Amino acid sequence: MNQITAAIAILALSIGDSRADDAEPVVLETISVSADLRDITEFEIPASISLLDTQALQDRGATHFEDVLLELPNVNFAGQSSRPRHIQIRGIGERDEYTGRPNASVGFAIDDIDFSGIGMTGNLFDVKQLEVLRGPQGTRYGANALAGLINIVTSEPTPFRESLLELTAGDYGLTELGLMTSGAFKEGEDDSPLYRFSLFKHDSDGYYKNAYLNKDNTNSRDELNLRGKLRFTPNGDTRIDLTILHANLDNGYDAWSLNNSFTTLADEPGKDTQESTAAAVKVHWEGNPNFAIISTTTLADSNMEYAYDGDWVYPGFHASGDNTYAYQNDKNRDTISQELRLVSTLSSRIFNASTDWVLGLYGLQLNEDNHTTDNYGTDLKSDFRNTRLAVFGQLDYHLSHTQTLSGGLRIENHDLSYSDSYAEQFDPDETLWGGHLTFIQSLSSRHSAYAGISKGYKGGGFNTGLSAGADAELLSFNKETALNYEVGLKSQLWANTLATTVSLFYMQRDNPQFDGYTYVGNNYVYFTENFDKATNYGLEADFDWQLNTQWNLLASLGLLNTDVTGTPNSATFQVNNREQAHAPNYQYMLGLQYRRANGLFARLSMNGSDAFYYSNSHSEKSEAYTLVNARIGYEASRWDIYLWMRNLLDEEYATRGFFFANEPTYSIEEEYIRLGAPRHFGLTARLHF
Repeated sequence: MNQITAAIAILALSIGDSRADDAEPVVLETISVSADLRDITEFEIPASISLLDTQALQDRGATHFEDVLLELPNVNFAGQSSRPRHIQIRGIGERDEYTGRPNASVGFAIDDIDFSGIGMTGNLFDVKQLEVLRGPQGTRYGANALAGLINIVTSEPTPFRESLLELTAGDYGLTELGLMTSGAFKEGEDDSPLYRFSLFKHDSDGYYKNAYLNKDNTNSRDELNLRGKLRFTPNGDTRIDLTILHANLDNGYDAWSLNNSFTTLADEPGKDTQESTAAAVKVHWEGNPNFAIISTTTLADSNMEYAYDGDWVYPGFHASGDNTYAYQNDKNRDTISQELRLVSTLSSRIFNASTDWVLGLYGLQLNEDNHTTDNYGTDLKSDFRNTRLAVFGQLDYHLSHTQTLSGGLRIENHDLSYSDSYAEQFDPDETLWGGHLTFIQSLSSRHSAYAGISKGYKGGGFNTGLSAGADAELLSFNKETALNYEVGLKSQLWANTLATTVSLFYMQRDNPQFDGYTYVGNNYVYFTENFDKATNYGLEADFDWQLNTQWNLLASLGLLNTDVTGTPNSATFQVNNREQAHAPNYQYMLGLQYRRANGLFARLSMNGSDAFYYSNSHSEKSEAYTLVNARIGYEASRWDIYLWMRNLLDEEYATRGFFFANEPTYSIEEEYIRLGAPRHFGLTARLHF
């Protein structure tokens, strides 16, 4: 933490006289939150939230959620895929998914389309805003958001014509091409349909070199994202938004080595692909003075391949014999959802016109087929179905013009069906409920405080494809619930040039679900299990100070304490009051940004994390780290150019770790880690036309 203190002191000295040069303040923009049930600003929402708009994302040079993930308080991920897919918020979230039903702890949505658990499609080019809501979202989102929700809202069509061309080139074979165009089909007509189309192509050789194959692209990224949006206004009361997106990620997966370096020796490099085609239709109707109707229909089809060389080496590497384990999973997931939401107006408030209300129905059908093979005899085909039906509502009772009591409830039924080629069959049916009760106090025009209790839930399930000899207790696991107690203060100070938020939370988890693994016979066994109890508590804070027209100081801090008690089925030791896996005690970001009217731009930021356990099945931990990022450029009226560098000091850090034996005798257990991105740099140019 001495590094943090020193950095703050240096930054403070560097801006010490800046207000004397230009004392005119710049007012920070207030942004509406799309993920809430009704229109609300980030200052008003009674929740811990990180919100990055278009400008904030561009200032960071972010083109994928991965680029900003580790800068957010109490947000982490497990690097077991080519892009972050297994995400933790406040220490809660999966670290892998091999068997069992899809059962995410962190919700992930793009324009209302559910990609929970498969969020590799989190492209941020031409995005309006990124919202990360921390804590259970039982009322807003339901079962997939026990830990929180990541919501990406893409940019909307405009009534005026605008276009953007973005080009990037960098080391490790990095090239990016972004193209956007927006406007009205008939310019000058108020009721003309609007359009917006964007394309983004990302290519990179990756950071690893395969010395055995003499290739530097076995962990490459080849990603294409296409998006089209149309907006129709058939009359003054109705707005129809149509979104169509297609993502094709054809990535390699060769990221593990016996010596924990960027040099691999695999003879069969893996793949990590995702091809998703999805659409959403959102109808907003305000033809009745007593309520508005919001109907959202989504469709999504995703095909994925996940394969890796399990021994990480080539035949003949081990003198004691060959280990040639290879794994492959082919997955297809289809979803269709419908939400119907009724939102009150001022004229339809109830209880003597004191209470706003929202009432909604939600249904989702998820179908997922898997085919898993390896060269030890596994050949498992499975068929999974999940029908979710939910009813939800929220009341916002205005005790006075400064006090609001908000209560929400969601009741959700899961009807599951599973069968596979191993003659396993499960048909559970489960009803779950969650909600919140929150008190919001407007202390003044500059301060808003809240205190609340929320309940989140996550369905139980079953573990499939277990090897002979696996513990019978692993066949199923129970539902998990979490009670979250939270207080927060949000402030806008000094003529709205300084925005601060602070949240304190305490989460009590009942039947907490954790993923684990062990080794039985010639196969690894992956499963989900319940521990006895767990608690997660801490603090989240954000600081955004527009010092003047040129200087902007930003900071965030996440403090997290966790403990878990139970006996892992895969371990010989009992976990008593130990920290949970992938739950660092602190995470921080500190940034200083300079933007001058003559076009000069510069940004220097650092973010860091405390050490964390890799798993609940062993005691290996990562090391604490600090990453420094820099960006400098020039911004003209129609073009911008930036030179950037990430991980400036070339810090070595881990995003995933294991402790097991990976040699033919299976007798020598060692720590193996997946390294995060090393120092890399590039040049980005944008042309507005």
